[in-house]
Amino acid sequence: MRQQIFMIFVHCDWSLKRKPPFDFQAPPNVVTSEQRHEAEKIILEFRKTKLPYNVCRFILENSKCDYVLFQAATTIKEAIIREWSLLAGEDIESLRSFLLQYITQHISLQSYVREQVLQTVAVILKRGTIDTKGASQDSLFHDVSQLVSSGNVTMQLVACSMLTALLNEYSSSSRMSSVGFTWEFHSKCKRTFEEKDLKRVFLFALQVMYEIEKQPSPLPRETTAVLNRLLSITEHVLCWEFTPKISILYLLTYC
Repeated sequence: MRQQIFMIFVHCDWSLKRKPPFDFQAPPNVVTSEQRHEAEKIILEFRKTKLPYNVCRFILENSKCDYVLFQAATTIKEAIIREWSLLAGEDIESLRSFLLQYITQHISLQSYVREQVLQTVAVILKRGTIDTKGASQDSLFHDVSQLVSSGNVTMQLVACSMLTALLNEYSSSSRMSSVGFTWEFHSKCKRTFEEKDLKRVFLFALQVMYEIEKQPSPLPRETTAVLNRLLSITEHVLCWEFTPKISILYLLTYC
């Protein structure tokens, strides 16, 4: 039922001015507090739906409402962590690939929607860090390499955004992530990332900057934008706070 209710928002034809039953972003004088509360309740209930992936994919591919797109990405992010043990490895990888491809095919997305989709990809990869059935970092780096080598500046910026989302997810210093990772799990993932993939991110950024350095001056504005993003990535890595060899959690527990 909650899926059917939520799908109302997807099928609203905005171009024909057929209004949905609720407008989440409407001002208070247009929507009553009861309607707004009911709309929020529908969203929160939908985000608890079991195995919502096909519905969310349909929403992402067909809805034109930025807020609904954001909620669909959020639902995937929360559900895949909650239901990780129920999903096959190929299903997880297929979902990761779909989300990244979705970003490349919808370049006009609002920034907050794009960031949420990329964060969802990063969360999927983080959850699979110490789980062999999870999505492979190798697959991500292959996709990122293809985006960069495409020569399309927009795709190169998407690649930079993906790497930034990945660094942000692993470097988070919060005690409990928004998707429910415990501090101990986060620390294990962070250390594994530091040992296996952090250097790869850094070398990747350096390699692309080296290729940009070969280009004649002055650099086009678009290329400069890519360079700035790469510099930000290298700065993030160089300022990285590495996990102590002796776990802080261990010291708090046994000392």
